[in-house]
Amino acid sequence: MKAKKILFLGASNYFWDAANYVKEQGIYLIAVDNQKLPKAVVKSIADESYEISTIDTERLYKLCIDKNIDGIYAGASEVNIPIAIELCNRLGLDYYTNTKQWEMCTNKAIFKQKCVEADIPVAKVYSYEDRKIEGKIEYPVVTKPVDNNGSTGISICNNIEELEKGYEKAINNSKSKTILIEEYIPSDSVIIQYTVQDGIVKYTGMSDKKSKKIKQDSAPVMAIQFFPSVHEKEYLDTINEKAIKMIENAGIKFGAIWIESFYHKNGFVFNEIGFRYGGSLTYYPVEYYYGVNQMNIIIHHALTGEGLYKDFEKINPLEKEHDNLYCILPIQIKPCKISKIEGLEEIKDIDGVYKFVVSHNVNDEIPDSGTTLQVFGYLHIVGKTKEDIFSSIKNVKSTLKVLDENGSNKLFTVWEI
Repeated sequence: MKAKKILFLGASNYFWDAANYVKEQGIYLIAVDNQKLPKAVVKSIADESYEISTIDTERLYKLCIDKNIDGIYAGASEVNIPIAIELCNRLGLDYYTNTKQWEMCTNKAIFKQKCVEADIPVAKVYSYEDRKIEGKIEYPVVTKPVDNNGSTGISICNNIEELEKGYEKAINNSKSKTILIEEYIPSDSVIIQYTVQDGIVKYTGMSDKKSKKIKQDSAPVMAIQFFPSVHEKEYLDTINEKAIKMIENAGIKFGAIWIESFYHKNGFVFNEIGFRYGGSLTYYPVEYYYGVNQMNIIIHHALTGEGLYKDFEKINPLEKEHDNLYCILPIQIKPCKISKIEGLEEIKDIDGVYKFVVSHNVNDEIPDSGTTLQVFGYLHIVGKTKEDIFSSIKNVKSTLKVLDENGSNKLFTVWEI
């Protein structure tokens, strides 16, 4: 790996962990981001960095040629991963996914069809024209873009008037101007993690995700997530093999995959898939429980075209860690301009804190969006019981403060503890 050169498409906090891994491996790191320091924090440790927008593909292509880039890393960005695919195709470099696989995993309608073919239950779908036929649609329904994430453009509709408003909202948030109208399933989510190396698809954990609204007129967002899921055994006994077969049939050889499912009426209903690790950096719990790091697999493959772990097919849960609970808690922030952040270093020493992933920096302006844009950071925390975890969370909340220009702490959590 030494003497290899890697290009990072992005230099934010979400790339910090990957940047440190790359530097530890002796890899030459070049980072591009149209943001400056301190927001583009990776630029502080990169061997070279450039103020280039990641959507300026011609400039990026020329940079790759000039610098003899060996691999490209785009993190979990649904904007930058397709750019990385395009660049790697033009440069003849390895990348963990391709255009067809990426389309299946970012277009909800295509994924839905793949589930049907794999005999995996999905929510009932309606057409927009069905609204004109009395009794055709059973409300409530969900309107959502087929090609967006983070709860963007999603509405829960209880009647035809709300459906028409939700349709317009979804259309306006869809790049392809294509939406789905589905039955609303009033159940919490279970998130299933898969890790793929050398074409071997391994189940690597499952969590229960609770969702709540940040504001009344917004879509629900993740409020808290616990590993392992209380439904884990049932899932492994019923759906797991079908899901693995579906992933194999898509020709997927490397990468991180999460699948969102609802546990509804004593069964699993698949909702969407991500061919990347989660934005809350879900490779942490995967590594905690199974000892494999999805981010490291992706970087290693980008530079070598090969797998990172020997005997990958023998990967099993780590006995000691599997006895613990693992929680991911988004810590939200109210609309403001961040003036000061206090307690970031101190919370690392709080019992149970595993990681804290920061999303925003001083001088960032937080919109009143009701979406994941209002997440200041993701707290990863472990404990023997939920009570242990909640106790640690309370300590974090009393220590961490994000102040606006008036000195007011703007942090909160939609999940009340």
